Amino acid sequence: MNVKPFKARAGHATARGGRAVLHLDGQPVGDVVVKGWDGSWGYGNFVPGERFSDYAVLFGTWSLLMHADSADEKLSDAAAQELMQTETRLDAIKSKLFFPKNQQWVDVAELNIDGELLEWKEY
Repeated sequence: MNVKPFKARAGHATARGGRAVLHLDGQPVGDVVVKGWDGSWGYGNFVPGERFSDYAVLFGTWSLLMHADSADEKLSDAAAQELMQTETRLDAIKSKLFFPKNQQWVDVAELNIDGELLEWKEY
């Protein structure tokens, strides 16, 4: 992954080093420190809070399936089916980032959490 030097997005505090609170389905579930942008994707370090436990298995399953097969092998049919079901469940979660510095809410169109890395795409 090639995270480029940060260009702040107009209107909110998404500058490199900026801090946000991740909300899933209306609940604060952890903190994000913004690292940068790669195209339309924002990247940051994620520190889960207690409420993230309701979502940890789902994101963990997604991560395991994404790394299940080696890079030169095609994903097995069973793993591909499970990945599709997991992604459908993840897509149903309403995700937002709140940047306390300027009280800005950002609606998240897509969200991935892989270990400490969080990546998001805005609407």
